[in-house]
Amino acid sequence: MNSQQTPLLTAEHLRKVYSARFGGSRTEALKDISFSVSRGEFIAVMGESGSGKTTLLNILAALDRPTEGMVLLDQQDLTKISDALLSRFRCENLGFVFQDFNLLDNFSLRDNIYLPLVLSDTPKKEMDARLEPLAVQLGISDILEKYPYEVSGGQKQRAAIGRALITHPKLILADEPTGALDSRSSAQVMNLFSEIHQNGQTILVVTHSATTACYAHRVLFIQDGMLYSQLYRGSMSREDFREKISDNLSVLLQKEGI
Repeated sequence: MNSQQTPLLTAEHLRKVYSARFGGSRTEALKDISFSVSRGEFIAVMGESGSGKTTLLNILAALDRPTEGMVLLDQQDLTKISDALLSRFRCENLGFVFQDFNLLDNFSLRDNIYLPLVLSDTPKKEMDARLEPLAVQLGISDILEKYPYEVSGGQKQRAAIGRALITHPKLILADEPTGALDSRSSAQVMNLFSEIHQNGQTILVVTHSATTACYAHRVLFIQDGMLYSQLYRGSMSREDFREKISDNLSVLLQKEGI
């Protein structure tokens, strides 16, 4: 990867302070976080509950605004986009995958995947043309007419990944994408993420699982609202990387006195 290439995503000196209502206590969820994501990178963000990783994800997704700092996506400052334009910006540039799938039970898998394209007034012919190869890649061509309650958790997550990818987003943001899955389905979903990444997609996954994070090529560790350390996979096998991630998490836990 060209080190001189402009990063796709840049977070600069992010700070987020939440204030209780009626002038109560203040919580500093993020203290001073800066990092960048190159085009085509696969990054995992890890941290214990309360470390700030969910706050960070929400700010990167333009679902929340930082108290200080900025987020650049393709050199556009997300913190400067008006509320009126944010929804369309997210739809056109970001794909989201959630732990609980966020599928609509009264929509078929096909219609769930189509939803962001429907919201952006994409012609039906183009929607069909985008979905056909994607469904084959995800292994869900034969269940597109089924409803979420009729399929397994792994199949729901495949459909959710399809919904995230069908808009051709610049960045996929995944929040604990294997958190509701058994180990077999988790491996299948993460292998899909690896394949998608190999096709050039930039991915950022937030997870507490070393088994999930080891599919990434770089792992950022968040502790107490700050970027504590990072690991690069390099030429390590996935299993060796998982062990190194686990070792790093153990050091974090010891530092916290847990």
